[in-house]
Amino acid sequence: ENDVTADATIFNALTMEEVGVEYVATETGDFTFVASIGEEISNIVDVTVFDSIPVIPADTDPSNLAFNHRGMFVFHGGVSDGYSPSAMTVFQELANTEASKHYNLVQVHGGEYAHNDPAHSEAAVVVDQFYDPTYFPNVYLNFYDGQASQRNVQYYKNLLMNNIKEDGADAGVAMAVDATSSHVFCAAQVKANVAQEYKAVAWLLESDIYSPNQAGANKDCYYHYYYDFALRNISGEYSKYNVSGKSIGFLSSAETKTISYAIPVLSDSWNVANMGVLVIVSARDAEGRWEVVNTAYCKVGESKPYEYVEL
Repeated sequence: ENDVTADATIFNALTMEEVGVEYVATETGDFTFVASIGEEISNIVDVTVFDSIPVIPADTDPSNLAFNHRGMFVFHGGVSDGYSPSAMTVFQELANTEASKHYNLVQVHGGEYAHNDPAHSEAAVVVDQFYDPTYFPNVYLNFYDGQASQRNVQYYKNLLMNNIKEDGADAGVAMAVDATSSHVFCAAQVKANVAQEYKAVAWLLESDIYSPNQAGANKDCYYHYYYDFALRNISGEYSKYNVSGKSIGFLSSAETKTISYAIPVLSDSWNVANMGVLVIVSARDAEGRWEVVNTAYCKVGESKPYEYVEL
């Protein structure tokens, strides 16, 4: 293959402004470029610019492909939904069971009960539209695996464990997260167990969001007034038709792929110190849908190694 860079014209793929082959970014964020030579047009190339790159922990067991499997519970609620507090009590109890090592939780306040909600965000609106819950509160496991509005810990534990691969997930995630006042930066590495094409996406979550006006709250339960793991933003360009991110390509068994995200902090009211990133890895299920195969969560300023099955 020949290097044809000198013969190419490089454009910003969003504005189609010519940027040149030695373009230097002056701000952090995600950038997309496309090149042309005559009538030939290249694929779009995504570039993430960091102030500093978080360091992903070294893999201490490179030959190990037995990754702990974590699903994703997506809780749809809101400040004016009087049933949300009692439903969240169930998840407080679930977090104290052995099932806690097999899921990450996301609160999505983007629906009809989330007006004037301190956890509301445009990303939450889009994710709410994707799931399209018919009642509130509503809980989904992963993107498609199940939904319910139950007040029973054992129900959610059974739902989760019926969808968990206890001998190891299809892929694992190691990651690190850092931040400035304007962006949260995540570097992640996906390591495949099962050879297949994967997608990955980063969801920006914020915890400890105070909600003094929560309907149905019990004054003796502090967690009825504080939202944890509330969705604030999603990496890249997204819509209700695609909340699972972009393909990271086909990975052979034991192959790794390193990806990076610069996620904007869109409001001065968001507390970066209370944020973290949930990386969601998905693959096609039997129906051809992109379904969650594993998740990993990491707080700002911290790192998370591969989580292997405990033997």
